[in-house]
Amino acid sequence: MYENAETSKSIEEAIPERMNIFQRLGSLLFSPKKLFSYTAKRPTLLFPLIVVCILRALGQVLTMDQFYRQYMDIVYNMGKNTGNQIPMDQIENLARGMSIANVFLSPVSSVFEWLILTLILYLIFRLAKCEKGLKKYFSMMAYIMIIPSVGGVLNALYIYFTGDYMLTMVTSLASLLNADTVSNFVYGITSQIEVFNIWTYVLYGIGFTYTGGVQKRLAYIISAAVFIAVTLVLGGSFTLSADVAGLYK
Repeated sequence: MYENAETSKSIEEAIPERMNIFQRLGSLLFSPKKLFSYTAKRPTLLFPLIVVCILRALGQVLTMDQFYRQYMDIVYNMGKNTGNQIPMDQIENLARGMSIANVFLSPVSSVFEWLILTLILYLIFRLAKCEKGLKKYFSMMAYIMIIPSVGGVLNALYIYFTGDYMLTMVTSLASLLNADTVSNFVYGITSQIEVFNIWTYVLYGIGFTYTGGVQKRLAYIISAAVFIAVTLVLGGSFTLSADVAGLYK
């Protein structure tokens, strides 16, 4: 505890009075301790949220064509399996509408995800007696969400230029596996072993240490436990989704 207090004190002494947007984005990658110590005292919400929403919408724009074709297959197969012959022009209109809706709904879903995720992690870390005060945690989480959003754009760029749509991120361990040779559960788990996802959980630990005042080791242990729990749950949901998708083939 003393060591953590000393570290926090040294970081606090190095906190500048002001950080421009480029310094904050750079610190998110290279000096997150400084960023989270800064936002703990001067929390900002609008800038990081706007960045997240723009990145999420950009990722949807880049993959519109791929999702359009995917939605056409889904609508066609659903009509076929239910015995309803849907005209091709209706299939195209529905698929186009769904792909466009993804773009406009992505900022809304991003804000909703930010709110829910912040509240859940705050409640979890309250068990470790993190400091009270939600605004600084909302600020911290908004900045952290930039990381997976950047990963999403890079993955969308890969899809855009190669036309190779993948169920998982190209930067994940699952991208190195053949989905047909492993179980859906294993494939779902390895999809979470991904560069930007892992860095996000590391930032949870750093954030709740320097924003929330949680003991460093405990913050990392909780972050790791949450990562394992979420990975297992998503591995199971991936299996369920694959089984459901198989019903409409």
